[in-house]
Amino acid sequence: MNYKTVYIVDPVRGERLQLAKFLKQEKITIATFVKLTDCFKKNNPLRCDVVIYVLRTGRSELKALHKVNHREKDIPFVIVTTSDAPEIQLDEWKKKGFKSIDLALSKEKVKEITYNLISPEEPVPERKPLQPIPLP
Repeated sequence: MNYKTVYIVDPVRGERLQLAKFLKQEKITIATFVKLTDCFKKNNPLRCDVVIYVLRTGRSELKALHKVNHREKDIPFVIVTTSDAPEIQLDEWKKKGFKSIDLALSKEKVKEITYNLISPEEPVPERKPLQPIPLP
């Protein structure tokens, strides 16, 4: 797997950081943003490989995807929703020009989709629980 960059867009700071820690791996740079428009500003030097967009009721909506330009629609998107969110028609967004757009309802599904997008030939890395360190 080559070095990859993942953007996480979530208006809730704590949740954004938890998801970043959950996905963290050696060859991945994770950048977090509050709004979708922030990650595609011209002064951003990173080239993105996957965008994880978390939908929050009243804070972030699918309307922001309408503002994504054609170059950015080539980047794979993972839309994260909760069970109480309205149903999202992925076929509709693919017709609007998005090359790859997926839906995830849990952190585990986000991890699986993300790793399959950035390195389809390698298995999803398992997270090993930390072992307690014995005191002398």
